[in-house]
Amino acid sequence: MSVFIEGGIPIMGTVSVSGSANSASKLIIASMFSNEDVVLSNVPRVQSIEDDIEIIESIGGTAEWLGSNTLSLNGSQINTYEIPSEVGRKYRTCALLAGPLLFRFGKAVIPKYQPIDGIQRPINRFIDTWKTLGLNVSEDEKNILLSNDGSAGGANINFKTSSHTATDNAILSSVFLTGETDISNSSQDYEVDDLVNFLNSMGANINKPEAGKISIEGKGIFKGTSFEVCSDKLEIAAFSTLAVVTKGNISIKNVKRDLVLQFVNFLNKIGARFEFSENELRVWRHEESLIPQKLEISPSPGFITDWQPLAVLILTQADGESIVHDTVYVDRFGYCMDLNRMGAKIDIVKPSEVGLIPIVSDDSYDMEKEGEPATVAKIFGPTKLKGERLAIENFNYGSVLVLAALCAEGKSEIIGIEILSKYFEDFVLKLKLLGAKIWEQ
Repeated sequence: MSVFIEGGIPIMGTVSVSGSANSASKLIIASMFSNEDVVLSNVPRVQSIEDDIEIIESIGGTAEWLGSNTLSLNGSQINTYEIPSEVGRKYRTCALLAGPLLFRFGKAVIPKYQPIDGIQRPINRFIDTWKTLGLNVSEDEKNILLSNDGSAGGANINFKTSSHTATDNAILSSVFLTGETDISNSSQDYEVDDLVNFLNSMGANINKPEAGKISIEGKGIFKGTSFEVCSDKLEIAAFSTLAVVTKGNISIKNVKRDLVLQFVNFLNKIGARFEFSENELRVWRHEESLIPQKLEISPSPGFITDWQPLAVLILTQADGESIVHDTVYVDRFGYCMDLNRMGAKIDIVKPSEVGLIPIVSDDSYDMEKEGEPATVAKIFGPTKLKGERLAIENFNYGSVLVLAALCAEGKSEIIGIEILSKYFEDFVLKLKLLGAKIWEQ
């Protein structure tokens, strides 16, 4: 599916952001610990959430929409410890169901994820965690086989590098085990706090004694609860970016300051204008010049990877040379080729070429074998972007192409816009309601 966008128009108005699909996904899985009704509000009605519902229904769990964004869940009818292959191989999040299945049956069969794009996402941190907890782990050609012979219990889990999903798995795999589990160098993402608070509302005993550490005392009973999913921090940042690059004025509702503190700090440093009022963030820009930056991308509480493309787009409009150094992943600058076709001036270089130390948090990348990666974007601004024909192939930076088209002069065609709708609720509709000129043809 493709849409056309007329850019170069200041975007103004008020928009309400949706709940975080990333957070809701983990809460849906965690709800399967309980035999009582769990009600989640502020759940985005997007395809990725429907996928999660398919996963839990495949093992007997139930899910019912009570309204446009309220979901009732219940795990009392779960009748198997084996996730069906035809479901499990499609979704990487299936591995997070290991915890609820081990809790109920003492064993779990998790199909190996087979991504459509053929790119394997390693789950070595999951496997290491399961072994550290004393679980029996084996695998065959198609499945990962887990069991608890009674010896599994509390343990010390120390991640070499912070990881959001690995932290989720460590919590879900230990929250029911006898004894105390301590997770060190845990993710400090707000969505992890959502999971901790949600499980505690179900009867778990999870504490955060200090930043980057989570302590869990295993519990064996989980009750029903009601819980509100946190807002989508990527959506908040996207609308903030839109106001800056189009010289617009956007009020964003359903915002908690803590969710986007680092992004707002970035807006402050570049000279964009903003203000908070209760749960609302207003961002605007007139003719002010933007100040170039040296920005490091790092796990939360730093400036996170999800925001990296948005920062690069903003800095194409800054007055001078900027540096964005991604210390997490080695392959998240693919969209820069499209921005350059639109008129941006971005060079992707190795850190050592600009006097920086190469750092990669992704432990699936072996720097000794594969060499120093090109993980720095060197951005020369300001540049005027021109409309282009663009294709969204990856959700990780799909939204930035739409925002770039709205910033650019002239008409752009965006192919693959439906990829965004899998994770963003009514994103295109919200843009239209703000006055963006977007249409199908």
